[in-house]
Amino acid sequence: MKALLLVGCLAQVASAAPLVGGGGSPGDADHPVYLTAAQRKARATLIRDTAAASGMTNAALLAGIGEVETNFAHCWSEATWACQGPASSSCGGGPVIAGASDGPCSQQQGGLGMFQFDSGTYQQTINTYGPGIVTIQGNTDAVIPFLVTRAKQSVAGIDTDAEALAWMNSIRIQDGDAEYEKWLYFVAWRYNGCMGCTTQINKYRAGTNKLRDEFGPTFWTIATTPPEPCATIPADGRVIDESDPCFEKGGGATSWYTGDTGMGGRCLYTYTTDDPEADNHATWTLDVEADGTYAIEVYTDASLAQTKQAKYTVTHAGGTTDALVDQSAMTGWQLLGEFELRAGTPGTVALGDNTGEKYVSTAKVAIMFDAVKVTPSTARPGGGDGDEDAEEETPTDNGGCSSTSGGASAGFALGLLVLARRHRRCN
Repeated sequence: MKALLLVGCLAQVASAAPLVGGGGSPGDADHPVYLTAAQRKARATLIRDTAAASGMTNAALLAGIGEVETNFAHCWSEATWACQGPASSSCGGGPVIAGASDGPCSQQQGGLGMFQFDSGTYQQTINTYGPGIVTIQGNTDAVIPFLVTRAKQSVAGIDTDAEALAWMNSIRIQDGDAEYEKWLYFVAWRYNGCMGCTTQINKYRAGTNKLRDEFGPTFWTIATTPPEPCATIPADGRVIDESDPCFEKGGGATSWYTGDTGMGGRCLYTYTTDDPEADNHATWTLDVEADGTYAIEVYTDASLAQTKQAKYTVTHAGGTTDALVDQSAMTGWQLLGEFELRAGTPGTVALGDNTGEKYVSTAKVAIMFDAVKVTPSTARPGGGDGDEDAEEETPTDNGGCSSTSGGASAGFALGLLVLARRHRRCN
């Protein structure tokens, strides 16, 4: 049995994270939650399917957390004894549920949403996780990255995201099972901030067992499909955006953010650092079907991007070439250069957040990770810089843009302080 291991960051976690409302549990006589059975099932389905998309097949573990924190309530209208948080599109423009155990509601100190993310005031929480944290999807999206990061910090033998997910997927939700008991200890400690607290362990036990039984094991079992392979680039070229299988992001899973700008109204972004090595980084794989010279362009959006020195590294048939781009200069395509690419020997475009622009919490510099366009050089109109495509490619929908922020991993339960990205680094 693997032992839980403190790795020197406990001081960054709140000592306790009381339940919403303080004096009792959501759903008890004094803290009613107004959700129908159909609404509860919809919330459970959202958790299950979101988990599956991240490679977690044991979503009842996550649902148990939501049950304990807010009894699945996400909007203040569903639990009017709680505090009123910021407006949320998931609540019809009304307030999201906010915790009431960190002081008067006027201080705006409570956690937000179904999973009660909390990194200080409401605005500090939004600054850390992005505005999507007040939506039910954004709130749910943040849970797995947080748990993955904490598992890597706290469970002996778990060093990678894949190992953390494999551990969570292996847990059998059965009282007395060694791994389940370890999970309950872990989540009470690293999600709630109460290390070894029997009362809190048993609350997570009751909540998780309830969700397991309420919908049945068949409901929580969802078939996962293998990821799509990275498709080749045809002779006339194509665009690879951040949702493409040929795009891969790395670094702290909890510090990527989704935004609503960029090509097609979606991108990923984070904040820059002057560290020697990148905290967050991404790679676009360029696997062409035909040898040739190709123009490689990147899409930037001046409404989000602030970095003036994003360094893209292109690997091509002739070696590697660095290209500095001022992402704040324009919205549209910016040319990295023209490069020889060979069929069967994929090239790459790589970008990291270590631009040399210092990370300062009060003046963070956003760097975006969006689309890369590969075009045979002879097919580009005029062989120009690609600006001719900017107008038709400029997004008109309201998609999202994901980012890695200097903020902590996806945060979490009431009162739980977020792991700061660069100011409070664990050594």
